[in-house]
Amino acid sequence: MQPGAPHLSAGKPFVRVLLPGFLKRERDIIVEASSSVTLIETQAKRIIVDTGSMADCGKLLESLKSLGMQPQNIDVVVNTHLHVDHCGCNEIFESAKIIAHELEEPPVGNLRISGGLTLDQNITIVPTPGHTRGSISVFVQSDRRTAISGDALPTKANFDTLSPPFIAYDKKLALVSMKAIIEWADVVIPGHDAQFETLRK
Repeated sequence: MQPGAPHLSAGKPFVRVLLPGFLKRERDIIVEASSSVTLIETQAKRIIVDTGSMADCGKLLESLKSLGMQPQNIDVVVNTHLHVDHCGCNEIFESAKIIAHELEEPPVGNLRISGGLTLDQNITIVPTPGHTRGSISVFVQSDRRTAISGDALPTKANFDTLSPPFIAYDKKLALVSMKAIIEWADVVIPGHDAQFETLRK
């Protein structure tokens, strides 16, 4: 592992938020948004889930630098979906394999998946459609279960009110996906908010 790597005990992955996501609204109109950017480290791989908006690429590079990393140290990028506020900095990860669901119509050269995918024995990509047809989440089993949800569960307010994303092609399906995330996870890293605990019993 490179400088800045955590101690990875017993082969368990380590999850940290590089940039927290945010939304800025004027009344019901979103005027600015950038997704959470999350790093998952294992003994063999470094994986980033979502890359934020183009305006935040500089901040992302600084966050990586603070950990002793550069974009070429990242092996895999997973895009939960391909709205521009979630994939705006993909291009800085030139050596990484970029993964997205085929229903998002990813660019040529991306790995297109049609369902779930196991990245590691403790890291699984799970279809969570509703916000978009090809929305996916990343479930990480470590000391706690962490779901990196993208906009399948965009904010803590969606969790608190058990309400689907405001923008969704299918709100009923989005609610099913959101409930699946909540039922599995101890911790959720949402698309546009700070991480939070589900307080599952």
